[in-house]
Amino acid sequence: MEYRAAMGYNAVMDENDPAGAEKKENFKFEKPLKRILIACSILLAGELLWLFVISPCMPLGTVDIKGLDGISRTVVLEHAGIDSRSSFMSVNAAMAEALLAIPAIEKVKVVKHFPDSIEIVITNRVPVAAGTADIGGRTFPVFFDKDGVLFQIGRGGGATEGAALPVISGLVFENIEPGLRLPEFLLPLFNELHTLRIDAPELLSTISEIQINKKKYDAYELTLYPVHNPARIRIGQHITEDKLRYMLLLLDVLNERGVALDELDFRTGTASYKVREM
Repeated sequence: MEYRAAMGYNAVMDENDPAGAEKKENFKFEKPLKRILIACSILLAGELLWLFVISPCMPLGTVDIKGLDGISRTVVLEHAGIDSRSSFMSVNAAMAEALLAIPAIEKVKVVKHFPDSIEIVITNRVPVAAGTADIGGRTFPVFFDKDGVLFQIGRGGGATEGAALPVISGLVFENIEPGLRLPEFLLPLFNELHTLRIDAPELLSTISEIQINKKKYDAYELTLYPVHNPARIRIGQHITEDKLRYMLLLLDVLNERGVALDELDFRTGTASYKVREM
């Protein structure tokens, strides 16, 4: 009997214990809090799983192509290997390399925007000179850039449309196709034409034809044919802004004097000329 009484007393004392009651209240509060934290952790893990694992493997949401000048979007997508199944994770450096196989493209940059879009920035080749080529019994215009790359056959819009370009003659083509590169010894000429196109386009527009006269050991000389003068002008190997300005000045002076000019020669550093036979 005494034992039971003691137990009953202790139970009464526990119920009236403030510390015990506080523990019970804390336990009641902590239990739903833990459930909320667990639920939030599960939701966060799901979001991270979707963002970093699932979304990058899903089909691309946006493919933004900049610099489409004379090149169709379809051609770019085909060369890049982008279709309805392509994903953020499938985009790699090989895509840019594949796009450089398009002759009209000089440079390309592929930028990935996480998690489901990419941006393709294209730099097109810019023509500095034109030429002609016989293909299947027909004559087509061809276009060269500053690196001596024949990047287009025929007029297909873009930078070549309506461009006033000097015509390069004296070249013989075999198995001509877009992407053909001219011999390395000719590259200085096309670099000079590029410089003139940027710094003095008004001078370059006065030349209708540039004839390449091949010599020994990859050497050559140039003969220019002005737009508004029947004379031919021999200038050696280099075509520069100063040389063109001097050439045009002499043409004007001789024309004012009524000289029936046949040829103007700058190859020796001192200009000389020949008169047309009447």
